Amino acid sequence: MYPISDTQRDRAVAHLQTQYAQGVIDEAELDRRLDMALEARDRAQLNSSLQGLARIAPQVLTRPSPGAPSPAENVGAGLVHLSAFITWCIGPAIAKAVAVPGTRMWWEAGRALSLQMMLGAIGFLSVLMAIVLGAGHLVAIAWLIWVAGTIVAAVRAFNGQSSTGVLGERLPLAPRDPRGQR
Repeated sequence: MYPISDTQRDRAVAHLQTQYAQGVIDEAELDRRLDMALEARDRAQLNSSLQGLARIAPQVLTRPSPGAPSPAENVGAGLVHLSAFITWCIGPAIAKAVAVPGTRMWWEAGRALSLQMMLGAIGFLSVLMAIVLGAGHLVAIAWLIWVAGTIVAAVRAFNGQSSTGVLGERLPLAPRDPRGQR
């Protein structure tokens, strides 16, 4: 017998009210189940008040569909991109070196490394052009492009998407699958 907390009881009541609001149960059923939930002394009694009503676990607790990245993989992929703010391309290079080939982390570390190398080349060229042309604003523009590109890639990775999107195929050092898959 496992006693229940007020928080657990409140969550059960809120779920029952949501089910009523969505038309899953009628008013009589809501009253019956609320009485059961409010009188419950242990987890088994509380569970019986919810019997037959599907509960959806929070996104963090649900298993991803086959082939979809897990929330932990998405966080790791996003952090690899954000590591560029501290280490430029070294963080993504280390992540790629230690990741298991073919995993989401390996792909995103490769994309992050390729993106940072390309953005670094743009920055280097803008410094050269600023020196030759005397146009210092080009360096500021290149810096803004680097910041924006890194943030956009990180947000896409955090959301489970390919961080570089369609740009990924055009990156010079983009990771390649020897079997032709991306």
